[in-house]
Amino acid sequence: MPLDKMSNTEDYAPTNKSVILHLQGKPVACVIDNENNYDDVNDNPSLRASLTGFLNKDEELGLFMGFQLKIKTDEQFFQFTVYPNDEFIETVIFDERIFLINEKMEPLFSLKINTDQFVKTKSEFDKFRQMIK
Repeated sequence: MPLDKMSNTEDYAPTNKSVILHLQGKPVACVIDNENNYDDVNDNPSLRASLTGFLNKDEELGLFMGFQLKIKTDEQFFQFTVYPNDEFIETVIFDERIFLINEKMEPLFSLKINTDQFVKTKSEFDKFRQMIK
């Protein structure tokens, strides 16, 4: 959703940075977060998470994609708004996992994304890219 169509653009201002780390040669999609404690979240049965992507249009930069990652329990709520690069988006599509790390690149928390909406193969992804050009 472009910012000019959003009712409250402040909700979509970037709050966190994304980074790709390579573990044993494999790219891993990470969001840098240094403010939250995830010790109580990992084993909490009320844990719910959602990942919502959106498109933003900038007059100088053109179209680019962002996402909101929301993590909720009965007691806590974390929200991240990120504008990642293409490698990050591709990694999330293929790996279906996001890691939260701190600035020292230490793992804090990870989420497996369970959905049938992601493209499953590289050829499907290339075909999808051609459709949206």
